[in-house]
Amino acid sequence: MTYYARSANQAGEKETIAHHLQRTADLCRLFCATLGDASIGEWMGFFHDFGKYSDRFQDVLAGRAQHIDHALPGAALLYGKICRNGNNTALGLLPLALAVRAHHSALTNFDTGELDAWLTAHTDGKSPDGQCYAIPSAKDPACQIALQAFIKENKNALPTYRPFPTDLPPLRQVGFLEWMLYTRLLYSALTDADYSASAEHFSPNYLTQTSAPPLDVTAAWESLEHYRQTLRQQAAASCDPAIVVLRDRLFQLCQAAGATAVPGTYTLTAPTGAGKTLAMLAFGLQQILHGRRRMIFVLPFISIIEQNAAIYRKIIPQLLEDHSQMAPKDEQAARDLAQRWDAPCIVTTSVKFFEGLFSCRGPDCRRLHQIAGSVILFDEAQSLPVTLAGATLRTLQALCRYWGCTVVFSTATQPAFDVLPDSTWTPRELVPDVQSLFNAARRVDCHWQMEPISFSEIAYQAVQTPNACVIVNLRRHAHNVYTALQQLCPPDSVFLLSTDLCPAHRTAVLTEIRYRLQAGLPCYLAATQCIEAGVDISFVSMFRALAPLEGIIQAAGRCNRHDARCRGKLTVFVPQTEDPAQDQRLYPEDFYRQGANAVRTLLARHPIDLDDLSHIREYYTILYQDGQLHDKPDLTHAIEIGDFQETQRQYQLIQQTGVPVIVPYLEEQALYDRLCQAAADGITGDWLRQAAPLMVNCFDKKLVFDCCEQLHTPARYGIPPTPAGCYLLRDSKQYDSQRTGLHLDALTEQIY
Repeated sequence: MTYYARSANQAGEKETIAHHLQRTADLCRLFCATLGDASIGEWMGFFHDFGKYSDRFQDVLAGRAQHIDHALPGAALLYGKICRNGNNTALGLLPLALAVRAHHSALTNFDTGELDAWLTAHTDGKSPDGQCYAIPSAKDPACQIALQAFIKENKNALPTYRPFPTDLPPLRQVGFLEWMLYTRLLYSALTDADYSASAEHFSPNYLTQTSAPPLDVTAAWESLEHYRQTLRQQAAASCDPAIVVLRDRLFQLCQAAGATAVPGTYTLTAPTGAGKTLAMLAFGLQQILHGRRRMIFVLPFISIIEQNAAIYRKIIPQLLEDHSQMAPKDEQAARDLAQRWDAPCIVTTSVKFFEGLFSCRGPDCRRLHQIAGSVILFDEAQSLPVTLAGATLRTLQALCRYWGCTVVFSTATQPAFDVLPDSTWTPRELVPDVQSLFNAARRVDCHWQMEPISFSEIAYQAVQTPNACVIVNLRRHAHNVYTALQQLCPPDSVFLLSTDLCPAHRTAVLTEIRYRLQAGLPCYLAATQCIEAGVDISFVSMFRALAPLEGIIQAAGRCNRHDARCRGKLTVFVPQTEDPAQDQRLYPEDFYRQGANAVRTLLARHPIDLDDLSHIREYYTILYQDGQLHDKPDLTHAIEIGDFQETQRQYQLIQQTGVPVIVPYLEEQALYDRLCQAAADGITGDWLRQAAPLMVNCFDKKLVFDCCEQLHTPARYGIPPTPAGCYLLRDSKQYDSQRTGLHLDALTEQIY
């Protein structure tokens, strides 16, 4: 009997299991080489589809059966024959078996229960989700038949058994977090190898099409120097020469550090406007020259990604930009490249990077093995939620210690993660004498108005200067400031920026603001903190509602960005509320309130200098110690018991409680019309990516249910459409495309 792995391709050729196992083993061996041992990948590749050597699975291919689980038999056999042998501990090489078990589903628990049950025939022959095992148990006659076929067809290709390498014991001396990460990395390598080998059956050039060309570092350096020279010429007319010198100094320091840095954790602490974007690229290119496989830039916000990616693409054309709002390509290969991350330079979001490291699903994990041996550069590192810091930092340290990564945390406000309970975070700073950089970059004076003040008074103070930005903590406060400014200024000089505006609308507003600032026209902006981190914009004066210190410093970074010869002005104020006793109404969440209170505590001790690094560290020490901050208990527990699925549920960078609404923004009417037409057939992942520029997150679910149209998934395989959790706003009167964005009704206190 000939056993087949899948149905015929366009040429009418069926692929045998033996051929598929050999190709998957070859690819998995290649992918696992960067994880410490290629032979591990080879074993996973050969065993992953062992269950297809069965009548039940062959019936699936013939259309005579369905809901057959072919992954468990191979996982259990690998565990029983290989992983428990040798001089391994009780855990052995269980991650191999768990990766094989999950290669068509998801990782579940770090235990051997289901594997042991199949090996000892203490099972009813069904998986937890009700599917029948392709081979009922190890003691079933079908298993012996499968083994005979498996050995006969693969005996000349199977790797020779030997005890597995002994360089893994350090993992055994730590907790489940590192073991779970190792499992995800193996799972990633197998998932990518299996999918790629399967795709080659239908498209022989699949891997070539889903891999970016290698990086020409010499050409990249030449492009980088040319770009820097262009910036110098542009800056000659408008920028303080001292700022240009400062940026050159930071660039050179990072270039030199990149040539000597070994795998490990580092910080890059530099003031806003000091040129960290290009300095990080210089560090990364040097790391590529000295053995790192690729550069991965991780940023917290889409606005920063689009801004930085546009710069990096001028220097590295083959850059891969991977985030939820990236315009989808028509080619399947381009989408698979984004899943595989086989590119020399990647720009992605914190959500995609970090949540992938804690995911249990194949599509999220498929790219993880590509991270090994990379230089990973995190911009705006202060945005990492402290309630996830412990698990996140340990994971990054494991990537450096065991899988050859170099990690850099870049920000002007470096969090003092080392003062958190049980912290082992001890990164090395890339820049010697950091304080001298901050001293050279001083260009903003900070004034503290700690007596509550009305938004009308703040608006009046703002219009006394040629241009100004007022940043507040809540969307409804931004609307109050916007209304007050409109009463004092011509309508065309006043703008609102918040997450009530869809991304395409926010981009258009920023473009208009930059034009007016450069032209010297009056310009006044009311905004939430979506304007702060990484947005390249410069006002004469800034006003910031009391917030965590990192938010205040980021606001200062949008003031007088390019000239230390004169002084910008930042005013920190306390908004006057209807009920001062309800202080928490000033903030969108508890951590924001705790950060603002830490600023009050620090200010009571002494005047705060926003450019003094000791003051920033003192603030974080107050926040982390007095705020009793620690990892989420539910996340810690899920990791302690090795529960992959609960870990994924608990590890969420953004607690999304709103409802996504697609809005009719007039400047993108053609896109909106296409989306409306396509939505009739059901929305898909590609549809959501196309819709991202028009998506607003609304927190009043009742209003959304009343005013918007519920969207559904397509009907597939006889399964009727189901609600997709996304809504469409048909009434253009409820979206102000000129100024204020979505206004279904009264605004909530939420900001995201």
